[in-house]
Amino acid sequence: MLSLKSLAETLREPGPWCTVHAEVSTGTVATHEATEVLANNVSRAVTEAGGSDADARAAEQLQWAAIGEPGPVSRFVLIRDGQVVVNELLPGAPGRPAVEVGPIPDLLPLAEVQNTDVEYLLVQAERADAEIGRYRASARSALGSEELHGDTENLTKVPLGGYSQGKYQHRTEEVWRRNGADVAAEVNRLVEEGGVQLVVLAGDERARLMVQEALSERAAGLAQAVDMNSSAPGADQERFAEEVDAVVAETAGRRAQDALTRVADGIGRSSAGGWAETVNALREARVGTLVLCPEAIEGKSLLVLGAEPWIAESEDGAVGAPPLGEADAAAALLRAAVLTNADTVLVPSGALDGGSAAAALLRW
Repeated sequence: MLSLKSLAETLREPGPWCTVHAEVSTGTVATHEATEVLANNVSRAVTEAGGSDADARAAEQLQWAAIGEPGPVSRFVLIRDGQVVVNELLPGAPGRPAVEVGPIPDLLPLAEVQNTDVEYLLVQAERADAEIGRYRASARSALGSEELHGDTENLTKVPLGGYSQGKYQHRTEEVWRRNGADVAAEVNRLVEEGGVQLVVLAGDERARLMVQEALSERAAGLAQAVDMNSSAPGADQERFAEEVDAVVAETAGRRAQDALTRVADGIGRSSAGGWAETVNALREARVGTLVLCPEAIEGKSLLVLGAEPWIAESEDGAVGAPPLGEADAAAALLRAAVLTNADTVLVPSGALDGGSAAAALLRW
């Protein structure tokens, strides 16, 4: 899935922009029939929303159905000057199916998915072998995977009794430890490369512990164990997947809670705690993380600008930047956050003190 920050250059382009978020599942007869007419329906909706003929044609020519993808799934599309600029499949049905035309694109559907998205490593360790998969919660399949094959000397064949038994057991322990260290070294390398937010450890209990003991401080801080071995005979694969999903969901939820805690702890020093303070901090590019409650600002708009400071509450605040027009406040704040290289965390209504719509963790 596209990250919000990867769209920074795109957001600098002037509109009008067409934003489309539609369900495109094909798993049932009803949804298949719906997607067959979706291109015509979206094209007509683009025209009705004020889009150009070229934009409507681009929507009509697009392949909307997510053929072969397990549902529910939706498609997020941005169109500008008759060109499809973004075309992304997103997990789940859209909460608010929409076809909108405005001065800026509305990135809220992407932000909602990214808010619960976690990139993680799934390490399934056995006595001699291990598989490391890289996953993203929003993706349907692994981003990549690799297998590691270690030493098998004395792992299963240990003589019984006699002088040599202790010697063989010691050598076996060393093989286990060496194999675990090799797997941990690869996990450490992947964590250091960046992007990994969670390391899930699974597999044979003893092998898993050997890996965990050899992790670097940074990787160990991201590690959580799932006490199951999916490779064992008769292993419940569905339950294993549920256990992993639960760990991933917990990590995503903790990220939002951490941001809320840091905002509360830093009011007046390292965070902005209200609407006006947050808007001003965004205008000054001081926001490191925008904490936004879209539900609290439904129906509210902001003036969007074609250059820094990107947003204003009125033309008096444009300070020489060209006004592009009024836009939904959540979309305007998201755009300003991306253009000033700030992260964004979405929170539910009432999560911020006093029912505030926005807060921020500040860079300075």
